[in-house]
Amino acid sequence: MSVQPVACPKPPEIEGYLFKMKRKSATGINFTGNWNKRWFFVDTKRKEFGYSSSSTPPLTMKSSIFLDDITAVVSFDDYCFQVETKTRKFFLKGESKAGASVWVKTLDTYHKQFIAYEKYVASTPLRPVPSSEAKGTSSNNAPSRSQAKDHHLAKDATRASRKSNQRSESKDSYGSERKAKESKHSGGADHLTPVQAWSMDDHDDSELEDSTME
Repeated sequence: MSVQPVACPKPPEIEGYLFKMKRKSATGINFTGNWNKRWFFVDTKRKEFGYSSSSTPPLTMKSSIFLDDITAVVSFDDYCFQVETKTRKFFLKGESKAGASVWVKTLDTYHKQFIAYEKYVASTPLRPVPSSEAKGTSSNNAPSRSQAKDHHLAKDATRASRKSNQRSESKDSYGSERKAKESKHSGGADHLTPVQAWSMDDHDDSELEDSTME
C-alpha cells in the first residue's frame, strides 16, 4: 500500500498583541501572576514564535520558542490559552474572543501538520540509488580510461611533431650554410694549396658531426 506524501508545513504569517502572564519576579515565582502586553509574531525564516516589546519595525524577538518544538496548544477558555514545549510554556490571553481563537487555531494547525509530516518521513524508507544511475553519474563527471589514454597519445604525437619540425629546420639551415660556404670556397679554390683545401673540408665535417650529435 502506497503512503500518501505529506509536505512540510509552511510557517504561518500571523502577528498581533497578546497578554503574557509573568509568573516569575525578582524574588522568585509569582503565583498570582500579572499580565504584560506584548507584540507576538512568527518569524517565518527562523520558524520561531515569540514576542517583542514594541510593534515598531525592526522587530527584535526577546523570547521565543521554535514552531517545530511545540508539543501542545491548550485552550482554557475563550480568552486564555497556553503554548507548550518540552522546556518552556507561554501562558497567553487574547484581546478578544475572536483574536484568541485565531491564534489557537493557527498554532495548533501548524503543530498537527508538522506531526503528520514527521510521521510520514519516519515511515518512508530512503530510496537507494540504482547502480546504473551511479555509474552514469560517475562517467559523466570523470573521464574514462580510454579517453585519458587518447589524450596522452595526442600530447605525445604533438611533441614528436614539434621535434621533427625542429630537426628539419635545423638541417635546412645547416644545408643553406654549407652551400654558401661551398660557393664561397669554389671561387678561390684554384688559388688554394692542397693543404688549405683539406683543412677547410675537415672543418666543415667537424661541424656536421657536432650537428648530428645534437
